[in-house]
Amino acid sequence: MRHWVTCAGLLLLGVGAATAQDRAPPVPALPYLSASVRVAGLAGAGVAMPGYASSVFDNPSAIGPIRRLSLEGAYARLPDDSWYTTGAAAVRAGRFNVGGGYRYLRYLGDQPVTDNLQWVAAGVYRVGGAALGASAEYISVEDSSGTVYRTLTSDAGITLAFFDIAALALSLQNLGRYSLSGERVEVPSSTHLGFSMNLIDTYSNGRLLGTIETIWTAGESRRTIVGVEAGAVFGGVGLVGRLGVGAQSPASGVSRTSYGASVVLPRTRVDYAYQRRSALGRSVHLLGLSWTP
Repeated sequence: MRHWVTCAGLLLLGVGAATAQDRAPPVPALPYLSASVRVAGLAGAGVAMPGYASSVFDNPSAIGPIRRLSLEGAYARLPDDSWYTTGAAAVRAGRFNVGGGYRYLRYLGDQPVTDNLQWVAAGVYRVGGAALGASAEYISVEDSSGTVYRTLTSDAGITLAFFDIAALALSLQNLGRYSLSGERVEVPSSTHLGFSMNLIDTYSNGRLLGTIETIWTAGESRRTIVGVEAGAVFGGVGLVGRLGVGAQSPASGVSRTSYGASVVLPRTRVDYAYQRRSALGRSVHLLGLSWTP
């Protein structure tokens, strides 16, 4: 009798383990969040906004125009005390630019998901005004049972920068997905085509920039986002406001319209963005800081 009880117990443990292994991983929120607070204020239209470290998440080639160094970070705390943070750095090394960054979303309270984590490393080769880039990304999701699902994916992009006037960019995101542990984390592949243009001379006191981005995501309809920035800067100090409008991925929960502003200082920018709805929840306020010496 004891023998049969032992066998039954082992069988139940085996079924439980198999069920845990076969359980589909939670859908990560990070792919639907803007790594840059500036881009969050533009409703996510960031593929053709080159020259800042956090662009390594949207388009690896967009760090190509960085002349020396760029550092960027962001933080958001939610009403339930969950929090979201990002950090990124990029540097020029001869004809190459290299960069990397992380994003971390920590859930608190009784949630089915404990956290999301993403790391990215990118390399860019510059040829005249063209920058060709590729990146490798690590994504992990931990559920409430303590199971961690880890996946490796990659992006590629090209950015054509026309001095400080305009930029045309193409980014291919999540080209391949390879499971490192547990079931593969499903992040959708997508193609992003964007164009941005300074409508006022950047050496003047005025600031006026427009950007447009069209996105093709696997299994979703094509969507387009339009963003605009306007403000004034005197002696390296000023204020810039921004607005972004456009269709969002149905899986993101992000509202069609986002707002933002920046306090511009010499070599430094303090960013703020507000999203009425987001993958982080409702009425989300984001704060960011960038430094480009």
